[in-house]
Amino acid sequence: MAPKRSYLFVPAVSEKIMGKALSSAADSVIFDLEDAVAINEKEIARERAKNYLLNYPAEKDVYIRINDFTTVYWRKDIECAVESGAKGIIVPKAESGSNMKVICQTVLELLERAGRKGDHFEVLPLIETASGVHFAYEIANSHSLVPRLVFGSIDYSLDIDCELTDGGEELYFARSQIVNASRAAGVGSPVDAVYPDLSNEEGLYREAVRARISGFKSKLSIHPKQINAIHQVFTPDEKALKEAREIVEAFEEAELNGSASISVRNKLVDYPVYKKAKGLLNYSCL
Repeated sequence: MAPKRSYLFVPAVSEKIMGKALSSAADSVIFDLEDAVAINEKEIARERAKNYLLNYPAEKDVYIRINDFTTVYWRKDIECAVESGAKGIIVPKAESGSNMKVICQTVLELLERAGRKGDHFEVLPLIETASGVHFAYEIANSHSLVPRLVFGSIDYSLDIDCELTDGGEELYFARSQIVNASRAAGVGSPVDAVYPDLSNEEGLYREAVRARISGFKSKLSIHPKQINAIHQVFTPDEKALKEAREIVEAFEEAELNGSASISVRNKLVDYPVYKKAKGLLNYSCL
């Protein structure tokens, strides 16, 4: 399966809006039942999302952002995701491994009940508070259903009472913690936060570059117009792919001859470099 570079949020407020999101260039779509839905619309939005997916099976992965663990909605939101055939759920305000274990166990029970026990269902914790950043490793390591973490910078900035700036220096620590925790826990590279200014494509591009340099491999978005810039940043160019192919081919040939340390283009290539190049080639199918 091709790696995901973009996750597009869409509120579950109308079939038309959800359909537009699914027809966009986004690699995957998130039907939002949390922030984008008023309290008195929660149940209606949940049924709308479920019915849409049952009536119009998506050709790309769809996730459901459930309401957080402290609300009365979260379990029914998970039921919606499981019964509708969604790829997984986004868990807001993920702050502890113990809560994630409860959520994941609930997912397993509902998957078995729905006959989806063998599915590769994903539970993506959204790290958007100081506690979430502090316990990022515990959260990432909480259950086998967790394949990666997701960063929520807006709520995080509100929680720690900092200002979001164009330079993004205030988020360096959180991003580094999330990337490091992901690696230490052995899960995939995390997903970066949304960029809220729809009129500033240049700012979105710069922020995506900062995230990529930090170790993120994908980004959340809130509008289809943001997808192009995100894909530009998170898709390796042909030059990088060509070099990766050379490294992989040369190393695999050398390995057959008993060598695990060679030089390609005057650069040392050993197992870590080979594995990074191999991972990069996953993007060649995009």
